[in-house]
Amino acid sequence: MEGELYLSKENRFVLEEFHRACLDKKTADRIKAILLIADGFTYEQIEKILLLNERTLNRYKKIYKEQGIDGLVENNYQGRQCSLSKNDIEILKQELNTTLYNSAESVCNYVLKTFGVKYSSQGMVQLLRRLGYRYKKTSIVPGKMDTVQQERFVKMYKRQYKHLSKNEMLYFVDGSHPTYNSRAGYGWIASGKRFSLKSHDGRQRINLMGAYDPKTTETIVQDYETLNQESTIDFLYKIKSQNEGKKIHIIWDNVRYQYAKAVRETAKELEIKLVYLPGYSPNLNFIERYWGFMIKKVIVNKYYETFEQFKNAILKFTKNKSKKVKTELLKYIPEKFHLIQPAPA
Repeated sequence: MEGELYLSKENRFVLEEFHRACLDKKTADRIKAILLIADGFTYEQIEKILLLNERTLNRYKKIYKEQGIDGLVENNYQGRQCSLSKNDIEILKQELNTTLYNSAESVCNYVLKTFGVKYSSQGMVQLLRRLGYRYKKTSIVPGKMDTVQQERFVKMYKRQYKHLSKNEMLYFVDGSHPTYNSRAGYGWIASGKRFSLKSHDGRQRINLMGAYDPKTTETIVQDYETLNQESTIDFLYKIKSQNEGKKIHIIWDNVRYQYAKAVRETAKELEIKLVYLPGYSPNLNFIERYWGFMIKKVIVNKYYETFEQFKNAILKFTKNKSKKVKTELLKYIPEKFHLIQPAPA
């Protein structure tokens, strides 16, 4: 296609931020041209919208492909390379690393107030990119997460559980509650077109208890009416029945029903060793990544006419032991922990 162009989500955010801050018409036209080309508009349509000819559009497209966003805007930005001293820059970077600013204009206000230097929003976007900052989506982390405890757990795991004998089984265990509704996701869709997905108003859900072995991708999953002390004990018996004669280790969260006295006593009777993760550490539980993999494969971009169809599709997937699924799981869930940094105070 004449104007075919791929634009990543991050680059789209940055271009839109540039456009909001842009005071120069020619630069604004360049940005709009790239956005329109990426959205699948034909050159003929763009010519009518922006009053630019095909030769100019091809030139803008070539600049973007070869030089990226900076090349697209640099020739039309008239301004100082940097009006801040090296010390000012370090202070600004410390501020940006601890305080989230959701627009270039807000950073301009901080710089003016702190250093008495005035920047245009477009100039600030340029400066931020030169300093290595990008306009990206934030991430959520547990507020009470203890990184020291997490690091201690990882060291303990590598020391005690990285290499087990053939007579030992290790499972990461936790529950999941898939809700009966459609979940939108990404997919290959024709440029300039939308792809709609049916949804439900219901709130029905499945209560699953699952165990995942990151070394072999072995999974044990059972659905229950509810997840509580009784269902947890039943699940321990299920794990034991599938591993007779083996020493079993279970790593799981410190939720109330999993830490209940009856649960711990049952585990002791079954000779199952329980290891509790540090509080607020879903990033250390491999079963959480298995649930994410399951959702991606079974729920995202899928529509099920009935709840039974939804439930059966999930349970069928949890019983899939094919070589293809095993290979995908080993790639999707490597035996490596995700240690995340806490949010700034």
